[in-house]
Amino acid sequence: MHLTGILCIIRVVFCHYCQKLMIETKNENKVLTCIYCKSTQVIKHGKTSTGNKRYRCRVCGKTWVLEKKEVKRPDVSVLVNEYLKGKTCRDLVELFHSSPLRVNQKVREFLDEVPEWEEYLDMVLDNRNFRLVYLVGKSFACACQGTSNNTMFLALAVDALSNVVIGYEIWKKDNINIWQKLLERMKSRGYKATTFMTNGSKHIEEAALSVYNDASLRIFYHKAYRDKELACCLSRININNKLVNDAIKAYDVIHNHNLNKYLVLHYGKSVKDIITKKPEIFSRRLRERLDNKGKIRIEGLISDFQFRFEKFHMLKGNPIPVINGWIAKAMTDEQYHGFSRLSLLLQVPCKISFKDYACGNLPETIDYSENSEDLDSFVAEIAARAIHIPIFYSRCEMKIDKCSLI
Repeated sequence: MHLTGILCIIRVVFCHYCQKLMIETKNENKVLTCIYCKSTQVIKHGKTSTGNKRYRCRVCGKTWVLEKKEVKRPDVSVLVNEYLKGKTCRDLVELFHSSPLRVNQKVREFLDEVPEWEEYLDMVLDNRNFRLVYLVGKSFACACQGTSNNTMFLALAVDALSNVVIGYEIWKKDNINIWQKLLERMKSRGYKATTFMTNGSKHIEEAALSVYNDASLRIFYHKAYRDKELACCLSRININNKLVNDAIKAYDVIHNHNLNKYLVLHYGKSVKDIITKKPEIFSRRLRERLDNKGKIRIEGLISDFQFRFEKFHMLKGNPIPVINGWIAKAMTDEQYHGFSRLSLLLQVPCKISFKDYACGNLPETIDYSENSEDLDSFVAEIAARAIHIPIFYSRCEMKIDKCSLI
């Protein structure tokens, strides 16, 4: 009985196959006529990129496709997202099922329509007073009209606490004019800064002091020194009251206290309450920032830019839409701790994606429960960033005999 059932199944499958083969043979033997001139002198002419059979008429020379397979293309924002990550238009042909030229056209059209990053930031940010701003720049490959050596220069003003780009400028080369233009526009937008940190470049420092007369200047050496100081404290005692108290003081003296306002309003707590109660989370986050500074801090932002705009990704034409899109994506992407840089700048846990930004949508606040680990993690991240700003020093000289922890 079992064998009989198997034989029946085989017979049904074989009959189905034969029927399908007969239909295909009949279609192949069917005389094709040109859809344009009605000639019967039609030959096969390969396939399209999507696998559809193409035919050509020997009389009029025109080609056509009889049956088109439906191709599901991804959302263009997905395509642009992959492009901004570093994939070339050729890499994206398989994803979008179209030519590199068409992919490039779609990407450019999309990026031309997204909001200007500085305008979007001005729309969502109320507090524009910053304790420390990094002034950093990077050359990138670009074949643009007026550039003789196929390179251009990007100048960035970056908030030290959140690593959010608050302003940028693009020019043919690095000089004092590009920095003055950037800083003058920042000032006209209502952005204030107490301190600027640079690589020691004279024309950057001259531009900063000419626009922000009362600001002080520091070089990146102070940042490296602060790292050593914190590493010294963590190596003695992993979780200690000194670092917790220093973090609370550091947060108190920065100019933006949105996080405290948010915590008091929604949970009746403060940054001090959460950090004091959960010092181990703060200590772990501080250690992560020290161990991975090349990836998750200002160094990581610059290296990500360099990776995206290396020589094999040379831009052709106007670079502003691509640079603007890349900055917006970097600011709205989730980081290793689960929050975007923009969320850290606003000091409110919120949802935002590159697609939301492209549509002009505002960040959406996340409502955590009172004892949520994600909320504690967010507060710990802000506190670790505050104590890391290289304008706070404990003056311990990093010597055992003068250590306040022993």
